[in-house]
Amino acid sequence: MTRKKTNPVGGVFNLDYLKFTCVFLLVLGMLCLPVTHLAAESVKFATLAPKGSTWMNNFEAMGKEIRSKTGGDLQLRIYPNGVQGDELDVIRKMRAGLLHAGAMTATGLGEIQEEVLIFQLPRLFKTYEELDYVRDYLREDLDKAFKEAGYILLGMGDIGYYYLFSNQPIRTIADLQSPSVKMWARPTDKIALTFYKNAEIATVPGEVTQVLSSLYSGRLNTLAASPYVTVALQWYNQFKYMTDLPVNVGVGASVITKEKFDQLTAEQQKVLRETADAYQDDLIQKIRKDNERALEALQKKAGIQIVEFEEASKEAWDTIAIETHKALVGEIYSQAFLDKINALLEEYRKSK
Repeated sequence: MTRKKTNPVGGVFNLDYLKFTCVFLLVLGMLCLPVTHLAAESVKFATLAPKGSTWMNNFEAMGKEIRSKTGGDLQLRIYPNGVQGDELDVIRKMRAGLLHAGAMTATGLGEIQEEVLIFQLPRLFKTYEELDYVRDYLREDLDKAFKEAGYILLGMGDIGYYYLFSNQPIRTIADLQSPSVKMWARPTDKIALTFYKNAEIATVPGEVTQVLSSLYSGRLNTLAASPYVTVALQWYNQFKYMTDLPVNVGVGASVITKEKFDQLTAEQQKVLRETADAYQDDLIQKIRKDNERALEALQKKAGIQIVEFEEASKEAWDTIAIETHKALVGEIYSQAFLDKINALLEEYRKSK
């Protein structure tokens, strides 16, 4: 029997051959495409903010908008709850390229651009309006300072006014100097440590991630924090009192490494900066409202009693605050920067 030869491009094997050819050409074409066409640019963003908090809700909404505006080409991969470690761990990972961005409080900011911590000086800003005026006026200076440090400032914000939470009434500086007071302070927080030292208040060092367990164990029983922070981080049920005297304003910021930012396209950079700025402004207002609501809830639902700081102690408190401002010149910020902020505050107060 004579065997009939089969033509591979016509006959019974024609369809399979065409399928193979199409797949081969498609794969070859994909390999020739730039990498940016194959996968979205991912920005790894870490924060201490817990899931479900106003901060995390804001970051997640910001991430969705960035993804939408870039057609999915730029995405935020957010790590909440301090799963990447405390802020110093996050900074180390950012420098190593393992993380790219993050929301920082004073600890992280101090590691990146220490001078910005001047906003957290005790008793410096009497109102949020003063803080907003000074910070907005200095925004270009702040952008430049962060850029020189190797980071792009995506937006500054505030955590709220810090108040003293305790298990015994704090009405005077002498009350804080009691041996029974175990005051928390971050080991890297030069401002708080200097202020408490000047006020002769003993402190117990610890990171944010250690506070809750330290409160349960009794290692800590007093700290300064915003009302919303005590609720969001579940600290509130370890306290009985809150002293109605703002210690300072807690500040924060979102940053991305300049190295990662430079890898983005011009359009991605524009979307990231504009979206982050808008969401940061929105976050500031939401956190301030959350602090008002938290303060009310702490009294009505948690049973925390509000106590007044005595007038005589207020004057001494403010004197110690001014001493602290002066003591940290050259340590954290320059005299020129402190003078500039005081001049802006004087200018603002005169206009009101």
